[in-house]
Amino acid sequence: MLRIRVHSSSNLRDGMAVHILHSDIKRAITSKGFLFGIIGMALVIILSSLDAFVMMSRRSLQLQNGYHAQLVMNALSSDWFTLALPILCALPFTAAFVDDIKSGYIKQYLHRTTLFKYIGGKLTACALSGGLVLFAGIVLCYVLAALVFTPMELAPGDGETAQPLFAQLLLKAATLFFSGAFWSLAGFTFAALTMSKYMAYASPFIVYYVLIILNERYFKELYVLYPKEWLFPSQHWVMGGFGVILLLTVLCAILCLLFAIIAQRRLANV
Repeated sequence: MLRIRVHSSSNLRDGMAVHILHSDIKRAITSKGFLFGIIGMALVIILSSLDAFVMMSRRSLQLQNGYHAQLVMNALSSDWFTLALPILCALPFTAAFVDDIKSGYIKQYLHRTTLFKYIGGKLTACALSGGLVLFAGIVLCYVLAALVFTPMELAPGDGETAQPLFAQLLLKAATLFFSGAFWSLAGFTFAALTMSKYMAYASPFIVYYVLIILNERYFKELYVLYPKEWLFPSQHWVMGGFGVILLLTVLCAILCLLFAIIAQRRLANV
């Protein structure tokens, strides 16, 4: 009889852990911050493409085939995007851990699951939401650009094949997904360290530009820690974009470990 009760209790905890994970992910991707991040991505692409819009308004020529995809790709390499990237990633979920503790909500459900599963759920939701803000925003902008500009584009000429522009953009968006996950986890970890919501939103931006300044002024050969290289890898990278993804995966794992250590100390007396 005792074994049955222990087994039932274990199943209940496992079920609760899954429920908390789903709840955290839902909380992240249905938040206002996630919506604002996607809208912000659209605004960044529009602002970085203003010159192209002005030129189009002055000319009545038809656009080259694939112009809509090239427009989005050019926007991803603009200063506007570089400025906004770490900010957009931090909007959905980086302050969630601080909110849970300061609101006292953590006491209501932490005892229903294990500390490890609680931390894992928070980290998963944070990484997913930070990455998906960029990925979903880029795909949305591509769809909008295709709807607006495709009717103005020339068809492929005789003997020409259409370029796999959407596939190329998806590959770029996938790389940016890992970059977004990293910056979101960076804000999440700094927020737990300082117990400040302001640091949750500001720290990714600060770290991002500290790394850029260090590389551009002092350590130009240290390209692996240059955030702009994570967006458009140069020829120095082994395995190209996949090498960037591997690096970002390792950095994300380090941040997850740091957050787990900090969170265990914060929740020791809860």
